[in-house]
Amino acid sequence: MGIRDRYEPGVFSWVDLSTTDPDSAKAFYSGLFGWTFEDIPTDTGIPYCMAYKGGKKVAALFKMPPDFLEKKVPPHWQCYLTTDDIAATLKTTEDSGGTVLMPPIDVMGSGIMATIQDPTGATVNLWEAKSHFGAELVNDPSCFVWAELQTRGADKAVEFYQKLFNWELEVDDKPPHYVSCKVKGHLNGGIFDMDKTELPADIPCRWAAYFNIADLDAAMEKTKELGGKVLMPPIVIDPGRFTTITDPQGAVITLMEVADPDD
Repeated sequence: MGIRDRYEPGVFSWVDLSTTDPDSAKAFYSGLFGWTFEDIPTDTGIPYCMAYKGGKKVAALFKMPPDFLEKKVPPHWQCYLTTDDIAATLKTTEDSGGTVLMPPIDVMGSGIMATIQDPTGATVNLWEAKSHFGAELVNDPSCFVWAELQTRGADKAVEFYQKLFNWELEVDDKPPHYVSCKVKGHLNGGIFDMDKTELPADIPCRWAAYFNIADLDAAMEKTKELGGKVLMPPIVIDPGRFTTITDPQGAVITLMEVADPDD
């Protein structure tokens, strides 16, 4: 099982959903993943809805803040990278061509958060843990299993994240030359260059969240039954199969059927 009690710097440790309708989102993800939820009060007045699988924290969702709504930011999943020194990571971000979009804030004693943008335009959150280290369960069915940077100009992104976290990189010999990123020998995420594909040019650069699913075909049917949309037929890859869906509010996630993710 993918039980965790800490994360190394440079490892993806958490995902959460910024949504326009938390109640509908909770109904969708409880139906799809079997998650249960607990509303945690916050000093902003907007509850942080913690998601659990088998009693362990796996993700969260929250109502999109008013400034996001005013800017017409669509509902979206966010990925978090662990750092043990957020100030130093932010300095490296700026020195390496990235942008600090949100300076560090203390999140009610659970940790320190900041948001950065890499040189290709993709955003990611940084997390320096205090009482909340991240997901207590990953990789298992209905849990976060993979983060993938879908970008244009992957060479710039590779250089940037290597400077930030010294990731160990493996580049696939075959087009589109997928880049796998490791921390201390363990797979952590991937970088995919959309410029080397026939994908539409208007797809924005982003870090995509992947969730393991025990039965992809059943999950696709359940997605439609719950009001979501399946955006493409399953694609077969070396560890299994995956597809991309949207929830009823329009947030995009990827479902991946993979038997042995901890390997």
